[in-house]
Amino acid sequence: MRILLILLLTLACCAQSNQGQVEAVLKNLERAEQTGNFDAWIGLWTREKSAELEKMRSYARARPDAQYRALKALVRGDEAVLLAQGVSNSFIVFKLRKQGADWKLQEEAFRDTAPNPNSVYALLPPEPGAFARAGSHWEQVAPALDASHAARQGWQMKAIFDDSYLYIRIESNSPLPAPGSTVVRPPGGWPVLKIDTSDAGEFVLYDAVNVGDQATFDSHGQANSHRAYAAYMIRMERDHQEVFSASADLSPSPLLQVAGRDYDIRIPLVTMGIADSRATKMTIGDAQWPKSAVVSVSVERYPR
Repeated sequence: MRILLILLLTLACCAQSNQGQVEAVLKNLERAEQTGNFDAWIGLWTREKSAELEKMRSYARARPDAQYRALKALVRGDEAVLLAQGVSNSFIVFKLRKQGADWKLQEEAFRDTAPNPNSVYALLPPEPGAFARAGSHWEQVAPALDASHAARQGWQMKAIFDDSYLYIRIESNSPLPAPGSTVVRPPGGWPVLKIDTSDAGEFVLYDAVNVGDQATFDSHGQANSHRAYAAYMIRMERDHQEVFSASADLSPSPLLQVAGRDYDIRIPLVTMGIADSRATKMTIGDAQWPKSAVVSVSVERYPR
């Protein structure tokens, strides 16, 4: 018991240390921008990203008003996500990676609205849950629609949750284009979904396939052609406010996978504020739930 306690305390201290180091990168970024120290600034990025950012050197200027405030950080192994607030009520999502002993900035994305703190768990998802570890046996999950109803709709839906994720599979009656592949028109026909949980309330899940546009450029930097491609996306909201969004298009997403006729969605339970799924009850229906016109299903927990 004493050894276990020591191990837990060691892990907790390590997590706190890593989080402190990640937040320290933000303060170093602030200081470099305030003083216009480009060498210090570019040294905070990964080797790959710093090579790309070197072209910005001639534009470097001191910005005394630069200021960042850490909102939430999440560290998993050698990866981290940091939500921050900048000046003029702007918000930034940073992704970091450990190189050697140091944390380095890898990506940044700017937002006009404050991110939901739980979005960090979608940006850096948990390890696979029990259902995925057991092989994701969808053939053992009961369908939400009877066969005749599914034939009329053009799709079937299945859902199950475990200790880590809510898994939703949309089975199309026709093959689905792979993310990023060329399309003329996107597939679809399935509804916006409402997820009702016994301990975390209601959520709305938008699960569309959009058409992205990829341009190619000539030697003068002018676009000379365009290609329409399949861009799968999900957006989960609560009370009309975004919790998180994810997409699989030209870049993959660990939360979305498309293979053949199957569109698989994974929603980390912690993004919904569910820390212990053992007592959770869950229902999924279309957006008119509980007066669902298309689909409504009680989701079972795995293992049963």
